[in-house]
Amino acid sequence: MFRKRKTYVGAVLVVALAISLGVSDVGAACVAEGEATKAGEAGLVLHLPPTCTQAEREAHSLRGERIVDALRKGHSVDLVGVIIQGDILFDRLTPQVVPQSSMTSELPSRGKPARSEEERRVPAGLRIRDSVVQGAVRHRSVSSTLRFEGPVDFQGSRFKEGVDLSWSVFQEAVDLSGAVFEKEAHFVQEQFVGPLACRETRFGPSTRFHRSAFRGSVDCTGALFDGMAEFLEVTTEQPAEFERSRFGLGTGFSGSHFKSRISFRDAIFSRETFFTFTIFTGKPCLPVPNFWGLQIFRMPSSGNKTILFRHASIIRPCLLRQSGLSYLNLTVSFRPRMVSMSSPSGCSSRQRCLWLMR
Repeated sequence: MFRKRKTYVGAVLVVALAISLGVSDVGAACVAEGEATKAGEAGLVLHLPPTCTQAEREAHSLRGERIVDALRKGHSVDLVGVIIQGDILFDRLTPQVVPQSSMTSELPSRGKPARSEEERRVPAGLRIRDSVVQGAVRHRSVSSTLRFEGPVDFQGSRFKEGVDLSWSVFQEAVDLSGAVFEKEAHFVQEQFVGPLACRETRFGPSTRFHRSAFRGSVDCTGALFDGMAEFLEVTTEQPAEFERSRFGLGTGFSGSHFKSRISFRDAIFSRETFFTFTIFTGKPCLPVPNFWGLQIFRMPSSGNKTILFRHASIIRPCLLRQSGLSYLNLTVSFRPRMVSMSSPSGCSSRQRCLWLMR
């Protein structure tokens, strides 16, 4: 009898040990792609594979302060599948004096307000991919700029609170593709030296790129702008793609200058859209999206001759007395200028272009 009980107890211990080892293996599998939760020379690195449960992700969650601390020490941040608690406040970075030569080499910003000769630097790359950021991401200093010297990758991440990186300089590529901004996403007075990607990105109630300058290409193919989208007084030097994008509320491109090709093919503008005093000096013919709401176009200057759009597909035609535009019959009557619906250079005989003439 004693031997049977001993055997039974031994079997229970073996099963318990096996279960314990199994749980340990699961925990190890959750961080199998690499974990270095301390910001050492290799930076702050934490990769959690898709097999991790919500409880396991919460157990490996990071505070936003640790990200800022790593960046302040010059270390890179590489996070995948991580839950980030608390705010990521770039104002905590130490400001540095900017050499006068660096200030004079920056892009012109057309009426840029005066700021001090200081900037906060992020010297290494910042990657927060397929993660959940529960706090705000902010740079709200009124006296300095924020410079990202490495690439910024937010692909597939969800931002539960507002993101405001206004007055930043991005020297390398910025990728927001597949990200979700549940609240505001503000990138005011930005300078994008490298390309910007926001493919299939979902923006929240307020998106602002006011007075931003884009040296590299812009690819927002399939992006969804649920709220107000502000691209006022922006400048693009390379092609800008907004194909299949959806603009849910009012949208403004007024005062902007597109120096290269821009495409709105198959995009949908559900509400008011403003292109007042917008200049197109790139590819002469621009594919037109579906306009469901009010559109306002005005001449950018008195001396230039500019093709506006082709293949206009207007679901709800409107007559705009203030701009002289009528999409009811695809005519334009900017006075005192004449408008021709002929096929000027850059448009084939089958393409109907709106050509503004002196």
